[in-house]
Amino acid sequence: MTTCTPVGATRWLIEAMDTVFSVAAPGLVGRPDAEELVAALATGLSLIEDTLSAFRSNSEISRWRTGRLATAQLSPVTRAVIAACDDLERVTGGAFSARRAGGYDPTGYVKGWALARTQHRLEEARAGSFCLNGGGDTVVRGRAPHGGPWRVGVAHPNRPGELATIITAEPGDERPLAVATSGTSERGQHLTHPQTGWQPLRSAITVVGSDIALVDAVATAALVLGQEGTAEPARLVENLGLEAVGFGEDGRPWWTPGMTRYALLPA
Repeated sequence: MTTCTPVGATRWLIEAMDTVFSVAAPGLVGRPDAEELVAALATGLSLIEDTLSAFRSNSEISRWRTGRLATAQLSPVTRAVIAACDDLERVTGGAFSARRAGGYDPTGYVKGWALARTQHRLEEARAGSFCLNGGGDTVVRGRAPHGGPWRVGVAHPNRPGELATIITAEPGDERPLAVATSGTSERGQHLTHPQTGWQPLRSAITVVGSDIALVDAVATAALVLGQEGTAEPARLVENLGLEAVGFGEDGRPWWTPGMTRYALLPA
C-alpha cells in the first residue's frame, strides 16, 4: 500500500516499496497542481512496486521468474530494468548481479531506478529545485530554500549520531547531484558478493554522481568488493566516472581523488 502525506508547505512523505520517499520541492509552493503532481509521483512508485517487486508473488517480475509469464510478454519497463541490471553485472565484473539462486531479482537496482523516474517526472513538470530521498539515498537539483546548495549529510558508520561528512554540489554544476550509501551499520551483514560469497562486516561507502540509479547500484557493488581492501572498490567507482568516500573493514576512511570537489573528508 502506498500513502502520501504532506509535511508543511514544501515537503511530502510517500510510503512505498517498504521504505519512505521524501519529496522536498520549494518550487512547488503556490502551484495549484502541487498536490496532484505529488499524488502522481506516489502512484508511479506504487506501479513500479506492483511491476518489479520480487516480494510480490503476482508482480510482473515474479511471474516471469517463475515461468508464469513469457519473456515476449514483458512490458517495456521490465525489459529496461532487466537490461540495466545485466549491463551493471557486466561493468562491475559480477559484483552487482540480479541473478540469484532463488531466481532473477532486480531489487538492488529498483529503488535507485524509482528515484530516477521520480526525479525525471519532477523535471518534466518544471518543479524547479527539489530534494528526493528514498531509504537514505538522495538526489537533489537546484537551490535549497535558504538559497545555497542542498547539503546531504553522510552518517558516520563507526560513530552513531555523528556525520562523517556533508556533500554539496560542485559550484556551477547544474546537473543533479546523486548520493547513495551502502553499509552494514544499520542492517548488519545483508550484502553478499554474488560470486565469492563474501559479506562486508563493518565497512561503508558513499558514491556520488549525477545518475541516482547508477550511483545506488555501484555503491552496493563497490561495498562487496572490499574484502582485500579499498583499492578495488575505488577502481570500480573511478572507472565509471563517479566519486566515493568510505570506510574499509579496518575502520579507516578512504576516498577517490575527485571527492574533494564535493565534501570535506573525514579524519
